[in-house]
Amino acid sequence: MRSVVLISAVIFLFQLRAEVFFIPGWRVGFAKREGVYRRLLEAFPGEKVTVKAWDSRQPWDVTKKNAREVMEKFFQEILSMPEKERLDLVLVGHSIGAEIVIEILNKLADEGKKIHSAALLGAAIAENDPRIGRSLEALRFYCFNIFNPGDWVLLFLFPLDKPGSTSLGLYGWHGSDCRFFEAAVTHSDRVAFANHYAYIYLDELGIMLKNIPRFAEIEVIQDEENISRVPADMLYWHTTAEFQGWLLQRNSAGKHRILDPDGVRRAHGSGEKMKKSFDDLAEKLKKSALKQ
Repeated sequence: MRSVVLISAVIFLFQLRAEVFFIPGWRVGFAKREGVYRRLLEAFPGEKVTVKAWDSRQPWDVTKKNAREVMEKFFQEILSMPEKERLDLVLVGHSIGAEIVIEILNKLADEGKKIHSAALLGAAIAENDPRIGRSLEALRFYCFNIFNPGDWVLLFLFPLDKPGSTSLGLYGWHGSDCRFFEAAVTHSDRVAFANHYAYIYLDELGIMLKNIPRFAEIEVIQDEENISRVPADMLYWHTTAEFQGWLLQRNSAGKHRILDPDGVRRAHGSGEKMKKSFDDLAEKLKKSALKQ
């Protein structure tokens, strides 16, 4: 009988190490936006924050055209980054800037590339847009979505541009994914159309980031001797369970394995033992999050 071995793995759930790109929304200039920049620094302490300013101070139709052009520019810039830097990049977008972020992530997914994580603030994109779910494929970790039911820009102006649609930034996402974290704006010193200001959403994002576990010491119960594989091949493997980016998979021969969020194989063996190991792992991750 094989002995049960415990392997410790330090799993970094939201440890930032590089750069944060902030893409602002419609009619925003940053000459007098110190409050927004200060909140970005508070939300991402110790990180390099870059405001990716673009020509959004135009009529709406012109702004949408400019958004498509600048999206391609930012995408090419990110695609050309060294892989290590790109894997640690965080994209934050407000309003139409959030749609730019989602489109960039979709194009990265098409290229098989990933960044660290993303945050959407008052996103001016339809909540049932399939690009939202697809964008998660380009993330190593999480996507944060801050929405605001009191945002009059999204409530009254967004449907004029996309009739019959409800904005993602108004009530949140209709989909479900363990990598997608959401929170509603809980306090604001503004009302009506002013409730769309980026700093209101950034206040909530800062609170949310403080409550996300930074790391956890995780023990994965083993069955057969495991050699970590980076990345573990995905051919002929079917995912049977997923939790916080961890995957339990089986192949046609009945073998099972557990992959961490970076695609590293942490354990493999028989179906029964790997299912028990995965359930044990999920409980540890839950308890670790509650302790933070």
